Amino acid sequence: MRAPGQLRADAQRNRELIIDTAREVFAEQGTGATMDEVARLAGVGAGTLYRHFPDRDSLIHAVLADALERMIALAQKAREEETWAWDALSRFVRGCAELRLDLLISVAGAQVHRVAGTPEINEGRGRLLEVLDQIVSAAHDEGALRTDVGTGDVMGVVGLLVRGLPTLPAALGGELRERAVRLALAGMRAHPAPSPPEEPLTSEELIRRFTAERES
Repeated sequence: MRAPGQLRADAQRNRELIIDTAREVFAEQGTGATMDEVARLAGVGAGTLYRHFPDRDSLIHAVLADALERMIALAQKAREEETWAWDALSRFVRGCAELRLDLLISVAGAQVHRVAGTPEINEGRGRLLEVLDQIVSAAHDEGALRTDVGTGDVMGVVGLLVRGLPTLPAALGGELRERAVRLALAGMRAHPAPSPPEEPLTSEELIRRFTAERES
């Protein structure tokens, strides 16, 4: 028997599918993407979408809340499973860069107050920062993290990394994101720092790769 307010299994699957699809759509098209487009790509009817999310703000809010829960789970698991705090921090930064969390930093203007400033989002943000504070403090104690890098700096780096480069082909954009992660971690690491990418990516090589992938 379902608990009061608990969704049926199929309804819960539809809700999760809509959120996952919306995260991808918003990451690629921005939060101005239509609700109908989200429903079409999720493979559900408009009625199903609107039963779960009556308007755009409620859908954006759900995607934000889901993204925060993913980040919290990532940070907690990294802290619990890694022996060294630096490895946990690196795992968190890399994981965030791979999760397509662009929406976390794309909500702006009036949406900040309507969607990103709700009690649920604020509570989730607080839980995330609490876990990340523990990892950062432990990495400082290890002598692995630069003393002038704090939790806010780490979140700033994550915010920049998750933006991605949507105008580039997916493969090239993914490679550049990975290089950026390695460079960011190398910049935050106290000596001895981890190795940055082996060879620099020149503007000529970037243009060559961009052109080749667009034409393939």
